[in-house]
Amino acid sequence: MKSVFLSEMGFAGKIPRNHTNMRTEFAWMCALDAEHENIGKYESVKGYDHVFIILPKLRTSLSADATKIADVDNPSAVFYSPKLIEELKSSNDKVYILQEGPSWLFNDYEIEQQFNYINSLSSCDGVFVHNKIDEKFYKGITYGQVPVNVIPTLMIEDLLPDGKTIKVEDKTIIGGNFSRWYGGVQSFLVGRVFGNPLWTQTSHSTRPLETGIENLNHLPRVSWIDWMKNVGTYKYAVHLMPTVAAGTFSLNCAYYGIPCIGNKDVDTQNMCHPDLAVDVNDVESAIKLAVKLRDDKEFYETCATMARFGYDEYFRESTWKEKMEKILCQ
Repeated sequence: MKSVFLSEMGFAGKIPRNHTNMRTEFAWMCALDAEHENIGKYESVKGYDHVFIILPKLRTSLSADATKIADVDNPSAVFYSPKLIEELKSSNDKVYILQEGPSWLFNDYEIEQQFNYINSLSSCDGVFVHNKIDEKFYKGITYGQVPVNVIPTLMIEDLLPDGKTIKVEDKTIIGGNFSRWYGGVQSFLVGRVFGNPLWTQTSHSTRPLETGIENLNHLPRVSWIDWMKNVGTYKYAVHLMPTVAAGTFSLNCAYYGIPCIGNKDVDTQNMCHPDLAVDVNDVESAIKLAVKLRDDKEFYETCATMARFGYDEYFRESTWKEKMEKILCQ
């Protein structure tokens, strides 16, 4: 089975399994032993069994008849239109689109671009999405014309430490910064309940004044593998991110058996931390769960065990490959 991924990223070739910044899409490529090519060089993509297009997060200037469309903010980024998908299908067996980011992101495009986006979805051979709630969304906007399947978030474990060897400390990690996208302030308010040192990630979207918040420590920006080595040292985690996407934070915690309070609409949260999954706006319930995790040792151990079980049962690479290969064969 010969596969290739197309995206706005500029590199060509395969991702090595020992890559230190193993993003979710990189993990998918590794699991399928797939190549990658920049979408602007789509003419060279021929003879593949499966072509996967990763949906753009950036605002694009799509046009109905163009095949190469440069991003208005980043001229080097080239995306697709229905015509591009038709051309790829003429020289390859199957062409799929993979969801990247939340399902509503295309609503920020211009009106014409929004419909070109939907037409692109409807003209491909299948759509892969992050969560069950996304599956319903994409089936709806394509009128059920194309198969829509959930592709689980994945981690390549080759470089990951054994969770049993990491010393857990009495501290809490919250996910995301203080923006509408991440909902960091809600996570911060819940995380304070544990009464221990509180930490958060530093990212490209971290606001300058966030570093001055009292009793909130900031990790430096690090590679994925260094992040994974660090996250295993926390006792509690909170991630009330309103944006429903790949759910990597909840999955990272589950790998180590760290109980994480998070958004019930995210599959990694529901499947690994079911007793800690809440409506993202129900901060009151999240605080009650934090108190219970802090004060009820048996409840904490149950949540930790369920997190490890959920990861082992649903998110191992072997399970991912089995599910993906079954879908592709169909």
